Amino acid sequence: MALSSHTLKQLQRLLGPENVMTDPVSLALNGYDCSPSRHRPDAVVTVCQPALLDPLILLCIKDKIPFILRAAATNHAGSCSAVKGGIVININPLHTIYRIDTAQGFAEVDPAVISADLQARLAPLGFFYAPDPASEKVSTLGGNLAQNASGARCLKYGNTSDHTLSVEFITAAGDTLVLRHDAPGPDYLGLVAGSEGTLGLIKRMRMKILPAPKHIKTFLATFPSLADCVQTVTDLVAQGLIPRCVEAMDRVTTCAVEGFVHAGYPTEAQALLIIELDGSLQQIKQDTLTLQTLCQANHSQTFTQARTEAERKKLWSGRRAAYAAMAALAPNVAVGDGTVPRSQLPQALKKVRRIIEENGVTASLLFHAGDGNFHPQIIYNAKSPQQIKRVHKTLQEILKTCVDCGGTISGEHGVGVEKRALMAYQYSRETLRLFQKIKNAFDPFQLANPGKIIPVGFEEKAAPHIEKEEQVIALAQQIQQRFTLKQPTLVIGANTQLKQSCPHMLSAAGLNKIVEIDKTNYMATAQAGVSVSALINALHAQHVYAALPENYTGTLGGLVAGKAAPEFVSQLTGIQAILPNGDIVQYGGKLMKNAAGYNLCRLWAGSAGALGFITQLTFKIYATACPPTRLAGAQLRFTPDPLLCALKKQIDPDGLFLSLPFGGIYG
Repeated sequence: MALSSHTLKQLQRLLGPENVMTDPVSLALNGYDCSPSRHRPDAVVTVCQPALLDPLILLCIKDKIPFILRAAATNHAGSCSAVKGGIVININPLHTIYRIDTAQGFAEVDPAVISADLQARLAPLGFFYAPDPASEKVSTLGGNLAQNASGARCLKYGNTSDHTLSVEFITAAGDTLVLRHDAPGPDYLGLVAGSEGTLGLIKRMRMKILPAPKHIKTFLATFPSLADCVQTVTDLVAQGLIPRCVEAMDRVTTCAVEGFVHAGYPTEAQALLIIELDGSLQQIKQDTLTLQTLCQANHSQTFTQARTEAERKKLWSGRRAAYAAMAALAPNVAVGDGTVPRSQLPQALKKVRRIIEENGVTASLLFHAGDGNFHPQIIYNAKSPQQIKRVHKTLQEILKTCVDCGGTISGEHGVGVEKRALMAYQYSRETLRLFQKIKNAFDPFQLANPGKIIPVGFEEKAAPHIEKEEQVIALAQQIQQRFTLKQPTLVIGANTQLKQSCPHMLSAAGLNKIVEIDKTNYMATAQAGVSVSALINALHAQHVYAALPENYTGTLGGLVAGKAAPEFVSQLTGIQAILPNGDIVQYGGKLMKNAAGYNLCRLWAGSAGALGFITQLTFKIYATACPPTRLAGAQLRFTPDPLLCALKKQIDPDGLFLSLPFGGIYG
């Protein structure tokens, strides 16, 4: 679309003429990121004060101008390219660290603060910010949350969403809200994480900071094959060991890195692991023995420890330079980003290597191996149409392999426009319809980073959802019938929280199966009607633990729907639910990372039964007892906010799912 002269004058009055650019050079420079995607905006505007963001978005809504937020543009999926034109909003001037509070454990920052700059400010105070993407020297905190990128320390410390305490957020409808994980209603902060700017924009952030560990030990292990290397990671997870980081590289990567930064990697090894431990010296000593034993069992050639901080930094310099090292070998590098359940890594990588060889491309493989997240880096020349075609085909096949192995097309780089079509391979049309409804609720005018995430024509392309559990199918059919007849539904679990009796109740009590306790991936799956106490007992019988409250009397589904234990919500990795129209939707699974689509686990957490019927949940478990879980009490009665009302209108337009927030028949 072309901007009218009237609109351009309004932008100039608001931001200053010097901050509104329409010249071809500025449009070209802001028309791409680190992906092959190239789409020029109609204008580039620079915002120098946070207070100008609100009136700018209102102006965009008034004149129906698409807007795309842009800072460092280190994204690899075309997430900040202007596929529908409109304006690119440059927020790079918004890079102030307003406050660091070590007593309360947070830093308050602008969204364009560089990750490494925050780390540099925290280090002299004896604190650190846990997420550490490899691009930390250039990537921004707001961009990291928009992609939910996490880096090497995600295995032990969690993703960016887990370390974001609150966000001042401007929705694409023009409302400015403060989002917190523990606020009544759905976990909007968790939903916004990984949404790639398609739901609105981040104005200000409060990030969790942690005391720096007193002891850190870093090890380098080399292997005669990539298979031995990744099997070591699988065995490590199966033992319940949680290092600070577990990073893997193949020989193509190490040779490129050594020629670039001379990190000291043995180039004769076919693969290597960088493993880092932190904590008490006693625990590190014990874990080191376990690590060494596992490496030796998988034919490791060497197992060495960095003796000094300088040696440790040198080892990490190689890992962080992997992209630049490959970029030095060819004009262009295409970076993939897929995640599989950790036990599937050996099988997935065997297939990936075959795909790379069959397509005749040169690629390196590096992994956040403890998370099951790997990044193939393919070098090529973008001036060759044949090479472009081969690279695209290779990446498509690799990501489909991830899905086939129970994984996802994005662990942290997002979907953007580059992987949008593959969403129809990963998700059913029912789930994609729900993603579209979420987008509509936040962005009724389709202006916020349009054309991303949701594939075009998915109704015809996506495979129908097939659910094998007969009980869930029967419930879905019952709900669909009620939807057709416009009959209301009141979802209950054990009815210990609501304590209601009415003719419209639909109980999850029959969904009381513990589906799996997977000690290889350290994940568990259970139906929503399982009592929390029975689930805890079953886990303890297997000598594993979860962040579940010991004193909760209701069901697993009720615990999540009422957001009664916020710590547990952060451990959810997969969900299955039935919508008010009878559609069965599914998100995630046994995955440490999933940045493909909107996080449905966070949508239902705190929804109080207003948006659908939770049928099954997947969550993390641990080999050692978790700290006592705070029981907040079920949040079932609260005043619906505008976002929840908008979501309710999209997902349950006839208001058939009764709930306390919406004045149900028992309210």
